[in-house]
Amino acid sequence: MKKLNDIQSLAVSVARLGRGIVALAPAREPALPVELFEFEVCPYCRKVRETLSELDLDYVSRTAARGSASRDEAVARGGKRQFPWLHDPNTGVTLYESEDIVDYLHATYGATGKRPRWRRWLTPLDDAGSAIASGLRPTSRHVRPQLVGRPQPPARLELWNFEGSPYCRKVREELNALGLDVLVHNVGKRGRRRPELVARGGKMQVPYLVDPNTGVAMYESDAIVAYLRETYGGPRA
Repeated sequence: MKKLNDIQSLAVSVARLGRGIVALAPAREPALPVELFEFEVCPYCRKVRETLSELDLDYVSRTAARGSASRDEAVARGGKRQFPWLHDPNTGVTLYESEDIVDYLHATYGATGKRPRWRRWLTPLDDAGSAIASGLRPTSRHVRPQLVGRPQPPARLELWNFEGSPYCRKVREELNALGLDVLVHNVGKRGRRRPELVARGGKMQVPYLVDPNTGVAMYESDAIVAYLRETYGGPRA
């Protein structure tokens, strides 16, 4: 079962042709991480996460799976039930529409100041490919019923990750199912934070989870998923 799960997650990465694996140097690193309301299986959210990984940018993933408190917050703040929704606390910009968000991220933080034109031309193919990837692994659309509306833990969890990793995907899916927000540190290949991860954890490997609520820090996707279920799988008092 574990092997089948890994193969299925790998198939999503293959379908995306390596998107979200290699990091590029951003022109400017924001003082605060951008805030992205999204959920794992959404094909348009995936496109934004891939861009964040490729631009080597940290972000706060606000889980917008159905039943999450963060989803309700996004609707209250943004005015409509549509995802992805980006809020940049550095500029005050808020955006819907994945293409607009990707353009904004390149313009604001990318090395060239604008998105490559050929990427825009390939948008229909990109959308189709991301939809196929979602169809290969249609999980974590909903928070588990017993956790609907549950508040976040006192301190936000942190995940060292890159979007194209099939093992990181398994952890992000579990975070969605548990309704947990997370600060994502992108460490794609050639990423500038890789030495920081090695200094903290002792090796360059993803995913790596840090839970400041318990002091736990750990590698290995299946161990992380088991930890999350045991620690956050029940209603909070």
